[in-house]
Amino acid sequence: MSLPESTISIDQLRIGLHIRLDSWMDHPFLFNSFKIRNEKQIQALRAAGIKEVILVPGRSDCEPLPPKAAAPEQTAAPPAAPEADPELDAMWKEKALRREKVAQRRAAITECEKRFNKSVGSVKSLLRNLFAKPQESVEQAQAMVSEMVDSLLTEKEVVIHLMSSKSGDENAYYHALNVTVLALLLAKEAGLSADEMRALGLGTVLHDIGKERVPTQILLKKTAWTAAEQNFYQQHVVYGLEMAQKLPNMTPGALEVIAYHHEMLDGSGFPGRLGAERIGRLARIAAIVNSYDNFCNRVNPADSLTPAEALAHMFKKQKDQYDPVLLKLFIRCLGVYPPGSIVQLNNDAVGMVTSVNPDRLLQPTLLLYDANIPKDEAIFFDLDEEPDLAIVKTLRPAVLAPEVYEYLNPRARVNYFLEQGQDRKS
Repeated sequence: MSLPESTISIDQLRIGLHIRLDSWMDHPFLFNSFKIRNEKQIQALRAAGIKEVILVPGRSDCEPLPPKAAAPEQTAAPPAAPEADPELDAMWKEKALRREKVAQRRAAITECEKRFNKSVGSVKSLLRNLFAKPQESVEQAQAMVSEMVDSLLTEKEVVIHLMSSKSGDENAYYHALNVTVLALLLAKEAGLSADEMRALGLGTVLHDIGKERVPTQILLKKTAWTAAEQNFYQQHVVYGLEMAQKLPNMTPGALEVIAYHHEMLDGSGFPGRLGAERIGRLARIAAIVNSYDNFCNRVNPADSLTPAEALAHMFKKQKDQYDPVLLKLFIRCLGVYPPGSIVQLNNDAVGMVTSVNPDRLLQPTLLLYDANIPKDEAIFFDLDEEPDLAIVKTLRPAVLAPEVYEYLNPRARVNYFLEQGQDRKS
């Protein structure tokens, strides 16, 4: 049984003690809770005017020093002016820079969410009007996809953000957008041409249109399907191809995606149980990202896998179903810790991965939990800026303490979108 936390004097500090501070603004350290590793940290606490800290015995390597005896009262001499400490000044400047970067990240995320919500609205509009206004709807889909493709091919740095979503009956629109974003990201990594990416994107936006003919009670059923229900569901691919062939300006590549996005290389897919030689590259990409999104976003959220679990399941237990080169590229795109993953650091801090850069896969951006920082001011932290910190493991949201869960707000739906025109290193 660990000892309770207690307040100790700054004079009792020694290397090896784990301490917690009350206010993130009143000290130059990145975290409010950390282990004392050198005398310089104690000096920095003194220089910041901190008199007391909270001791965390369960994470400490030693006992605190005994309290100093109170000195006899005497007329105090005027305090000497503190000497300038270049190292401490540098710590304060670094913290000010971090605060500025946090503000910049929030601004970038806000802008990305505006574009994401606009895209969700576009998908909703075009899918609802697909057959009432087919020409206009297909053109709307092509324009949205072309904008994404142009952005991916012109931006040197791609950052994948975790996005929030509204609850309700709009999961189909989020799924269509999510699959499109991830498919285009993978297509870029695989070196597809702009025309191939546009055909792929048009197909993924429309890949599930056949579900319009499947009863809602089957699509939203949270228990196992009967054999008849399973067969009815699988027919959505056939229905979707029939519907898509009647639309204007549908390219062969887009039709391929709609027809084969559930076909698997080992012949276990549906509806045709096709072999690998019959499945083109666009459909192979669609199958990977569609499966991933379905694993992360089940009809019953309790059945959903975490992003890291979904990738591990696909790679370890289903790799014969997917193109091996494309699957490895997809894992490279999302990283070992995809956005939405809850992680623990080697300093015991807990956070949620909010974005990744494929060029720095082991250093994602985290939203960190800190009970002493208001939720709306929570720290966004880039791991590549702190070489001493590293992720040690992922956590399931269900194991989080209620206050940590509420603070980090793990998404019931995992949605991704791409940041445009930002450089985290600037």
